Amino acid sequence: MVIDSHLHVLKESNFDAVTEKALGHTHPTDTPIETLVAWLRDAGIGKAVVMGQDMSRIWNSSCGEDYVLQCIKEYPDLFVGLASLEPVDKWGRYNRQALKYFEKAVREYGLKGVLLTPPYGQYTSDDPQVYPFYEMAVECDVVVQYHHCANPGGIFLAPYKYVTPQSLNNVLLDFPEMKVVVEHLNTPWTEELFFMMMNPNVQVYTDLAMTYHRPMMLTWNLVKAKECGVLDRIMYASDYWVAGSGVFSDHPGNDMKAWIELIRNGINRIAKKSGWPLFTQDEIDGILYKNAVRLYGFDVAL
Repeated sequence: MVIDSHLHVLKESNFDAVTEKALGHTHPTDTPIETLVAWLRDAGIGKAVVMGQDMSRIWNSSCGEDYVLQCIKEYPDLFVGLASLEPVDKWGRYNRQALKYFEKAVREYGLKGVLLTPPYGQYTSDDPQVYPFYEMAVECDVVVQYHHCANPGGIFLAPYKYVTPQSLNNVLLDFPEMKVVVEHLNTPWTEELFFMMMNPNVQVYTDLAMTYHRPMMLTWNLVKAKECGVLDRIMYASDYWVAGSGVFSDHPGNDMKAWIELIRNGINRIAKKSGWPLFTQDEIDGILYKNAVRLYGFDVAL
C-alpha cells in the first residue's frame, strides 16, 4: 500500500503562454487522467491527494479546479482533493471570493484542504489577509498545504523574501491547532522545518516530493528527521506535474516506481554504507502510507 500525498492535474487552457515563455517553461498539455491513473495503480498507489495550483495573481496561470473535481468524481476510490487558491488578489487585497470558494470546496465538494503557494503569489504566509483562510481551515478541520520553499530555478519565480521560514513559524504560533503540510521538506530550510515540527503543540507534516534525485541528501535528511523525532510526519509524494518536465522523465510511471523503491529499500542501503542509523519497516511504511492515513483519516488498516 502506498499513498501519494501530493500530485497535480492541469488543463492547458488555464496556463498563460506568454508568461510560460517569459519564465522559460515548456507550455504544458492537459494531464492524461486515464494514463495517470494507470501509472498510479501500476506503482501500487491506493490513494492520491490531487490538487491544482493557483498562480493567477502574478503569473496569470492555474491548473483548473474543474479538472481536480473531475478526477474525484470519476475515480472517488483513488483521488482525494485539495483546493488551490490565491488568498490575496491581483491588487494586493484580501480575496473574499477565494474564501467563499474555499468554504464551498470543503463543505459541498468534500475537498480535504487547500494548497497555498506564497512564493509564487508573492505574499507572506503570515500576511493578515491570509488569516481568514486559516480560521476557515481550523473551523472545518482540514489541511493547509504550502509550497513554502525556494524554487530551484531561482528567485525570479519565487523571491526569497516570501519563502523564508520565519513567516511560517509566525502562522504556527497563531494557529497551533491547524493541520499543516509543507511540501518538499521545505528545501533548503529542512532543518528549520524539523525544528518547527518538534514543537509538540503543532500538527506539521511534510513530503518528499522533488527530493528523490538526490538520494544521499534525502537519506541524510530522513536520518535527521528520525533523530528529531519527526519521521512519523513525513510522507511519500510524487508531485506529478508534466511528463518530461523538471525531475520527471517521459515515463512518469517508471519514475514513481523508482522513487517508491528508493524508500522501500534504497534509503537503508545508503544508510548502511554511510554508517547511519537504519530505518525500521514501520518507519518506512509510515513514509509510504501510514503517516498520510493518520493525517487525513483514511479508512485504511495500519
